[in-house]
Amino acid sequence: MIFDRIENLAMYTFLNDHLNEAIKHILSKPLTESYTGDSFQKNTIQFTTTPVNEKKFEAHKKFIDIHIVLEGKEYVECVNNGSLIDMTEYDDEHDILFGDTNSTSKFSGSLEEGFALICFPEDAHLVGAHIDSVQEIKKVVFKVPI
Repeated sequence: MIFDRIENLAMYTFLNDHLNEAIKHILSKPLTESYTGDSFQKNTIQFTTTPVNEKKFEAHKKFIDIHIVLEGKEYVECVNNGSLIDMTEYDDEHDILFGDTNSTSKFSGSLEEGFALICFPEDAHLVGAHIDSVQEIKKVVFKVPI
């Protein structure tokens, strides 16, 4: 998992060429600009946050996620997949499984404009939540093949 300011993403170099291409796109193109290509998927979504106690962690096996909030502030948590309990069966078609955790070894904080959260396949992540007040969120999620 990497949580950093968007402008700092230039400091990272990865063995995954698709991930390097996605980072290059983030740093050189407007985040709202559409993308067509084979290196990654880019999805702009809008939603209302959900209370954190109603959310589940999600995990992927085939993709790295890059979450970037354009408007609003969402509460997020990340934990190692090995800490997940009460998991659903892995859905291969949608590359996702859901679960909970009772681990205290986790990252938690707010994802807001100007920051990026990169979640690798070993990073289960709870996103789209709030603790205090409901937020209207507009964000971009990059799905980068591993």
